[in-house]
Amino acid sequence: MRRGLAAAATLTLAAVTARIALTGGDPASAFRHAYLIPVVALGLAFGGLGGAVGAGAALVLYAPVVLAEIERAGLTPETIEGLVTFVVVAGVGALGGALTTRARRQRVRYETLLAVQRALAGATPLDAALGRLRAALIERLRVADVGLVVRDGERPVVAGADRVVAGSVAAGVLAAGSSVFVPDAGGGRRPRRVVATPLLVAGVSIGVLAVERVGELGGDERAALEALGAHIAVALEHARLTSRQRRFAEELEQRVASATRHLEELDRAKSAFVAVASHELRTPLTALQGFSEILAMRPHAPDEVARMAGIMRAEAARLGRIVSDLLDLSSIERGLAPTLHRTAVAVEAALAAAAGLFNRGAGGTIVVDCAPELPPVDADPDALERILANLVSNAVKYSPRGSEVRLGAHRAGAMVEVEIRDRGIGIPDDALARIFEPYYRAAETGTVRGTGLGLAVVKALVEAHGGAIHVESARGVGTRVTVSMPAVP
Repeated sequence: MRRGLAAAATLTLAAVTARIALTGGDPASAFRHAYLIPVVALGLAFGGLGGAVGAGAALVLYAPVVLAEIERAGLTPETIEGLVTFVVVAGVGALGGALTTRARRQRVRYETLLAVQRALAGATPLDAALGRLRAALIERLRVADVGLVVRDGERPVVAGADRVVAGSVAAGVLAAGSSVFVPDAGGGRRPRRVVATPLLVAGVSIGVLAVERVGELGGDERAALEALGAHIAVALEHARLTSRQRRFAEELEQRVASATRHLEELDRAKSAFVAVASHELRTPLTALQGFSEILAMRPHAPDEVARMAGIMRAEAARLGRIVSDLLDLSSIERGLAPTLHRTAVAVEAALAAAAGLFNRGAGGTIVVDCAPELPPVDADPDALERILANLVSNAVKYSPRGSEVRLGAHRAGAMVEVEIRDRGIGIPDDALARIFEPYYRAAETGTVRGTGLGLAVVKALVEAHGGAIHVESARGVGTRVTVSMPAVP
């Protein structure tokens, strides 16, 4: 198409010149204005070069007419008009061609920016996006090679090379944050020119754009590449922020879903707790009410009265523990630390008291085995009693009849470690991480009575003392609970 246009322009120039010659060679002929048509056409088709060639051809063809008339008649109004035509044709050719070239460069620049945006669109990893961007730039810029380096945290991501070589042009630009032009990178008969420009965002270098071309790479093109680097930096930062926002939205969605599931589980657990707590409170109350009515209705033998009184005492103690757990949990959920009155407490005596409270005689054995010369712990006596009562109660409840529960203690540095071991059913792995949550009870322990509050209260009391609690369990083997409490210096 361009060849046809060039041929048509050449014929038009020749036809205009011939027409002027046939009409007498008047330099002021109206046909001289027709020179502008092929000149403008060539400038629009071929840019600055086409406009210059077209204007030069028109001037060469028109010059004999004007110069011959000047030689014959001197400077007359007609010859002056011819000279003005020279200036107009030359100006139109140069200006039209320059504007066309600039418009084309702007178009290429905008198309390149659009290609950059398309290459960086989507949620692909940064290295894949840089690979697409490099391929798009090589195609759009029509250069030999393009290299891209972008910082991703502490790790530079490279497209077009395996890594950033120390001492290379890219490494220097990445460190200095200023553009570098290499007139010839070598490797061929024609010069291979390289421009490396930093990718700046708010004055901070986030990477490098390096372009290599075989042949000329003028100042205007280098300036355009630096401007392109600025646009690429903004596009990369926008893509990075978009990706980060997308990840944040996904994480937020997951957290909201997790929190919703947790609240739903907590709501179900609290509903189950209300039913269990009602049953747990009703059981000792029923026993107390029933035995008190039996004692009030008729006289009984002393042994029978003592037996029923012992049952009533145990049920009253169980009722007291449930109420205490409820009060403590209420304080914990309001963010209040348990009130402690700390003093030196003998661990072995506390363990013996807990064993005496829950020892089942022929139904099972609770053995206390403490290390010799065990120091006392710095603890609240009532809190320590409740900690041990809860843990020993659990060990007894979840162990088969006739099995042994062992209580022990030994010194571990500045702490005293208390261990409660049983040979019970064990705790499922998926439940082990949640046993200290309020209201939580493992599904397989549903046949055993309990409110699900005890371990949450125990953990809060232990940590209030500056101690720690750890649970190990194996299915069908048993459970070991280790409580660390500060020893008295």
